Parts: sequence; structure tokens; C-alpha cells
Amino acid sequence: MAKRAKGGGAPPSLSADDPRRYVQDALAYAQRTADDPTSASIHARTACERFIRDYAEATRKDSPWSFDEDAAILAMLFAQQMPNIKGPEAGKPIHLMDWQKLVYTNVFGFMERGTSTRRFRQGAVFVPKGNGKTTISAPLAMYMTFGEGEGGAEGYAAAVTRDQARILFDTAQNMVRRSPDMRREWGVGVTANAIFQNESASKFVPISSDAKALDGHNVTVAVCDEIASHRTSEVYDVLTTSMGKRRQPFLLSISTATANSSGIGRQIWDYVLRVVLDTQQDDRLFGIIYSVDDTDDPWEEATWIKANPGWGLAVQPDAIRAIMRQARNNPALEAAARTRHLNIWIGADEALFSTRAWTACADPSLRIEDFEGRECHLALDLASKSDLAAVVALFPDGLGYVAFSRCYLNEAAMMEARNPSYPAWANANELVITPGNETDFGVIEADCVDYCRRFNVLSMAYDPWGSTQLAQRLQAERVPMVEFRSNTQNFSEPTKELEASIRSGRIRHDGNGPLTWCIGNVVGHYDARGNVFPRKARPENKIDAAVALIMCIARAMTNVSTSSIYETRGLMTLG
Repeated sequence: MAKRAKGGGAPPSLSADDPRRYVQDALAYAQRTADDPTSASIHARTACERFIRDYAEATRKDSPWSFDEDAAILAMLFAQQMPNIKGPEAGKPIHLMDWQKLVYTNVFGFMERGTSTRRFRQGAVFVPKGNGKTTISAPLAMYMTFGEGEGGAEGYAAAVTRDQARILFDTAQNMVRRSPDMRREWGVGVTANAIFQNESASKFVPISSDAKALDGHNVTVAVCDEIASHRTSEVYDVLTTSMGKRRQPFLLSISTATANSSGIGRQIWDYVLRVVLDTQQDDRLFGIIYSVDDTDDPWEEATWIKANPGWGLAVQPDAIRAIMRQARNNPALEAAARTRHLNIWIGADEALFSTRAWTACADPSLRIEDFEGRECHLALDLASKSDLAAVVALFPDGLGYVAFSRCYLNEAAMMEARNPSYPAWANANELVITPGNETDFGVIEADCVDYCRRFNVLSMAYDPWGSTQLAQRLQAERVPMVEFRSNTQNFSEPTKELEASIRSGRIRHDGNGPLTWCIGNVVGHYDARGNVFPRKARPENKIDAAVALIMCIARAMTNVSTSSIYETRGLMTLG
């Protein structure tokens, strides 16, 4: 039975044939997936690209991370010695599929350089039902609880209800009961409600939100099963705040999409997408999502294959064909088929702008200094004095646009780490930090006046809600202020124009981090007439810079000239 020596000792010698191929299988799978748009959706392909990039960077001595092939192999050897519990392979040893090897290789292979401490603290795997997520998460949790030599390790199978938590726990429990070698060599015992190791005082138990007391835990590893079904973040929050005392704790969220688009599961899904797309910095999170692309036909078999990495192995093609054929002709079954077998959220506002397309529009060589004297539109979005604010400058460029963003935040908000990327953006001069616990609007005012001195500002749009005093001061400075009220009538057409310009490449930007983050956070809410209003799915998903950009697009679409501003507003631009 594969086992890491207690105390972090060297792993046993391994043969050069089959086990040594596990990591190479994961790399080859990642490369195939990244190279072939028909193999998986953009969600999974981008995660594979991240793995390939991280693996290459881990070979550099200046990287904070290294890669321990033996550590990854040991974990996979353990998993493959555990028995399948259900299905035609019940009783036989688990045979990891390539996508599962990718998960294990990421979670167990990357280390803090110079140590045996794992890099990743959290993982999230979203995959359609039947692909074997429970089959890999149960061995993973047991290996971390009992096989890494940490005294008093606490492992948890977590879910909203105790019955749901027991699904994962019972799988682990049955694996241990059918593995006498593991029980003997590892000194592991089984009771009705716990798997335990007396020598290390470690345990693996089920836990749920209906438990009498969730607090007081000291988590080594926890698996949040079907996180998309969690109505609140109660269980997830308790577990994340209970991992501070461990050297290398790990929280794994596994799930299939549901209709619960307002819960913690959808928040984690969106966060994973931002991380793998590199618009959110989080080196401690591993995530992969198997779903479909926006343009895929849900009734084509090629789409089913893209969404299901276990196609032809854990997932039986004939069974899916029958299910989808029935669902196509039965609206009552369609929603369930889309969520369970294509991993599509039902009833959710979807991300409005393609972050990948937006990133493709980036041109790091762009400098706002090169546009001095040119006509532009400005827009100001002030959420509150306690949070992110943004000013965007938009320069008409033939049939397209060039956009620059400047975001502002107070020091207290940055220190609270409401977004882990804030410090890096501040260091890169992409985010202006003002002292104290309120954003200094005087800094914003000075920048707006400076813009008017340097550029031919045709208009500066602002929402009068929360911005009236600043707008009045800017008017006194002879800045051409234009009210822009936050309603669907004002936002719909420029939002559609921004989306079209992103997809066609008609807009260019310098790759500003906060603006890219805000673009990725925008979801579209459509009314019955097809009008769209941009909004954020969660309070922490800021969209201020994106909203300011849309306001600029709206002003540019009016094709206002300097003279018309004089006539309509009685204002003058600065010379």
C-alpha cells in the first residue's frame, strides 16, 4: 500500500514503468486538451494551459514553486489501490482516468520550493454527473488524513445535509472496509460514523450544516460535496476559517451545476474561471471546470463529449444518448439533462463579456501619454467612499476605440484583502491607493482636471447618485460634466456595442488589471424586449471600471462634438 513515510521522509523507490507514466499521462492529456477546441470547453482547456505553464515554470529556480513527481505518484498509487464501490467495476481497483490524473498531479505535485509543503490550499472540480468525482475525492481525502504523517489530522466529508455528507463518507468507508492491506499497514479502523487512525489520533468523519456545532474544528482536509447545492456559504465559511493551524490544509469543492445560481457554488465557479483566465491572482487555488462553450449545440453528441471527460469510460455513451434524446422532446427533462450531463447552470445570468476575447484585445505597448491633445470621452463611477472607484478615458479610433482605466481604492480596503490582486495592481501602478479608510475623492478630482488639460475631453459622464458633489466641483473647474443615469434605457445599446467591439477586436486597451477584472465580473440581465443591463452577480465582484467604460461608449455613440457640449451644457473645456 503506497504510503509517504511519516515525518516527511523520502518516498520509497518506484519502478520506471507504469507508475512513472502517471504524471506524463496528465501532461499529455493537458496538452491534447489545450490544443484541441473539440476536446473540451474553454473552461477546461484554459485550466490545462495553466497546468502546462505552471509545470514549466516549476523547473526554474527562481519560481516560488517546485514540482515533486514522487509525491504526485504516491497519491495516485494509493488511489489506484482502493476499490471501486459502484457500477460494473465494483470491487476492482480504481483505474484513474487521464482527467483524474490531472487533478492529482496538480494537487499533490506542486510544492513550496525547498519544502515538502503542498502549494495548493483549495481545489474546485466541476464536472457532469457520472464522471467519477466522488471516486477520486474519497481517496484524496483519506490519503491526506492518514497518509501524510500529520498528528491529529482531521478530515471531513462536508455537505448541506448529513445525508449528502454521508454519500462521500460512505464511499470512503466502504473503500476502507474492502481494503484489508490498507487497514493493517496504516492502522486504520472503521466505525459507523468515523474512519480513524489511533496511532496518529486522526479521523475522517461526515459533517453538515445541521450539525449542532460547526465551529471548533481544526481542518486538515475537507471535501465540500455538491457545493452548487449549498444555499448559503455556512459550511464552506466554517471550513475555510478552520484551516489556519495546519501546515498544508486543503479544501476541495466538488460539484455539478444546478439551478442555484445565487449560492456559494456559483461564486466558486466564477472565481475559478477568473483564476484560470489569469484575471484573478490566486496561486493557492487549483480549479477545473468541464462544461460546454456558449456556441455549442446542446443536442449534438460532440457537445456531450466535450462536457464529459469520462466519455466512454465512466460515462456510457448509449445511456447519455438515450437521456438527451428524451430530454429534447420533453421540456420537463431538459433542465435536468443540461445541468447533470452538460454541467450548465440553469436560470443564471451569464458572464456578459468574453474575458478571453477581452484579453486578446490587449496591447501592452499602448500609453495614454501618446494620445495627448486627442478627442476623448471620460466617465466616472463612484460606488462609495469605502470601495473601488474608476475613471475611464475612451479615445475614438476609426471604427473602434482605445480605452484606458484608472481605479482608486482606500488603504484600509486593500489591507483587508477584499481582492488578493489589489496589492499587485497597486505595485504595478494600475490601482491608486489613498490613505485611510475612505477613498479620497480629491485625488480623483485632481486626475479628472489633469485629463482635461492634457486631452480634448468632449464629455465626462457621471451617475448623479453619489457623485453630485464631486460633479459640481468638477463643473466649477470647467470640466464638461454630463449626467448619465443608471437605467436600462441608457445602458442597453452601449453594453451591446462594447460586447460587439470586444468580439470583433475593435477595442484596444493596455491590459489594465482592475479593468480586466471588472469586465469579467459583468453579468447580463435581459428584459422581455431583449434590452440588457450590466450588473454584478455578487457584491464582491466589482464592475465599476466596466460600467465607466460602457458610459464612455454611450457618449461616443452620440458622436457629440465640443461645440454641441458648449450649447447643451454651457460648459467649457480647459485649454
